[in-house]
Amino acid sequence: MVMADVWDIEELALRATGLSSEAAEEAINDNVDLDEVLYDAYEISFEQYQKIVNDLLPFTSVVQTGLTGTKYHAFVDSTEQRIITRLKVDE
Repeated sequence: MVMADVWDIEELALRATGLSSEAAEEAINDNVDLDEVLYDAYEISFEQYQKIVNDLLPFTSVVQTGLTGTKYHAFVDSTEQRIITRLKVDE
């Protein structure tokens, strides 16, 4: 099973708990304890969150990249118009 990148899931976790993209990136670079953050928010570990994200990605909308035309299931930030985490669509 193909899985989303860990870095992207870390950003998604922090964004889901209310951080901006800049604050999430800073927290990741500062080695924030994601297990603690996720336990405080949802009472789950990062490993559990990672599994949930990977299980839900196939149910997200499909987006297509502009340059290559590659299609992905993705969690997106509609305000910033960018993908947070993605999973390539099996064709």
